[in-house]
Amino acid sequence: MQYSSALLETLIAELTRLPGLGRKSAQRIAFHLLRSPEEESTRLSKAILDLKEGVEDCKICGNVTETQPGALCAAPRRDAAILCVVEQAMDVLAIERSGEFRGLYHVLKGALSPVDGIGPDQLHLTELLERIRAGRVQEV
Repeated sequence: MQYSSALLETLIAELTRLPGLGRKSAQRIAFHLLRSPEEESTRLSKAILDLKEGVEDCKICGNVTETQPGALCAAPRRDAAILCVVEQAMDVLAIERSGEFRGLYHVLKGALSPVDGIGPDQLHLTELLERIRAGRVQEV
């Protein structure tokens, strides 16, 4: 369904580009934002801009962080001898929620997928091997 507002259509189109968000959900969100107080939309847009400006990859593990090194890599109580290799930063969150793992992480930023053109060179395998060769890691 096309709306008479090109701005509304543009927002809906952009929202449908988000993972797991179909057109109906995008429409609901767009109309919610349209009808909500301007401060709510301003807070949302500021949060997105702040995220894009303030979050980067940890130079050690590849997890998302606001500081270098990231909080997990800098934590003195983490066991640097144990390294958990994960596909995405979201996987770190899932493991951390369990409260059981006390080692460090290495985020590959993807998975091998020859069909999609993702080979070993597109993943952070070189950095992983460098961390292992540095000698502190005993278990992966």
